Amino acid sequence: MDNDKPIVANIHDTFFKKSETFIYNNLTNLVQFKPVCLAFNFINLDNFPFDSQNLYYFNKKRFYDLTVGIAMNRNNDAVELLKRLPAKLIHAHFGHIGFHSLDLKNKCNIPLVTNFYDFDASKLPRKNRWKRNYKVLFKQGDLFLVEGKNMAQSLINLGCPEEKIKIQRIALRLEKILFRPRKPKDNQKVILLFSGRFVEKKGLVYALSAINKVRENFSNFEFRIIGDGPQKQDIVKTIRNYNLGDMVKMLGFLNYDNYIKEMSKADIFIHPSITASDGDSEGGAPTTILEAQAMGMPVISTYHADIPNITVAGKSALLSKEKDVDSLTNHLAYLLKNQGVWQEMGTCGRKFIEKYHDVKIEIRKLENKYNQLVV
Repeated sequence: MDNDKPIVANIHDTFFKKSETFIYNNLTNLVQFKPVCLAFNFINLDNFPFDSQNLYYFNKKRFYDLTVGIAMNRNNDAVELLKRLPAKLIHAHFGHIGFHSLDLKNKCNIPLVTNFYDFDASKLPRKNRWKRNYKVLFKQGDLFLVEGKNMAQSLINLGCPEEKIKIQRIALRLEKILFRPRKPKDNQKVILLFSGRFVEKKGLVYALSAINKVRENFSNFEFRIIGDGPQKQDIVKTIRNYNLGDMVKMLGFLNYDNYIKEMSKADIFIHPSITASDGDSEGGAPTTILEAQAMGMPVISTYHADIPNITVAGKSALLSKEKDVDSLTNHLAYLLKNQGVWQEMGTCGRKFIEKYHDVKIEIRKLENKYNQLVV
């Protein structure tokens, strides 16, 4: 019975964003704990069903400076709620949410787990205000979860005690992601795929540059792009300048089921992440690279953040230095020319994901971390 399980109060500004399936996967696969969610916005509930009795809204009028986080210390109702449930611990999603959850932790006298994901560990700490805030968080918070070794080192560099940091890998529901061996296409078009927000750190312009260069020797392929975002006009302009209109198909932002369908059709996945000019980075690694490997696709990406830690470099993925268009082009040309390696690379990727990113395994590790805090 869920009512007998200890309650974890998950705090975020907004549940459930389309790009944050990894949070939903963890919440809906907990076995020993019961999750409740606190936020001032809940979206996409048709795609991410969740028991409405376990969703609690904050009153926006009691928050300040919503661009950087929620002012939990002004919401006494939240304190009363957590005591009434009663919550055994708080799991804050993103570093700035963790900081603003400290008052709740202290007033309720329960442990605080803070999950760092991307911009909160890279872009945000460039501001002096958040350097100071994080020092307070690292001192008072109980546990800090990161996707991999790169992000762990980022937190250490910011002053977080190493003993408070634990790796919690992004988890996938593998029963929803079917493996398909990629076989040579003979005379059929090869389908290349990118999926991500149109922001600088995703490196899409470098993928387009590589596409432009590789077509000098290969032409029987189509580059499909899933996504949208603030740089859309720049992307469209780049496609036009390279005269790639006949080789590129823009699919827009897709819901998860349609995204998976497009992934299943593709042969090669491209995601050359970079560190953006404002310092923003993946922090960890894109979930899309994990999903591409799980589906059996060879991956072309970069030595960026934790990407080397969620791929098998040279075996499931070909990695380049950031912004190295020549290397990206060479890797793409290699996979177009040597299609016989696709299946071996895809099989390697799937085995890696099954070992390290299966939600059934990772959720046990997460609950073990919870149990160590609530005993």
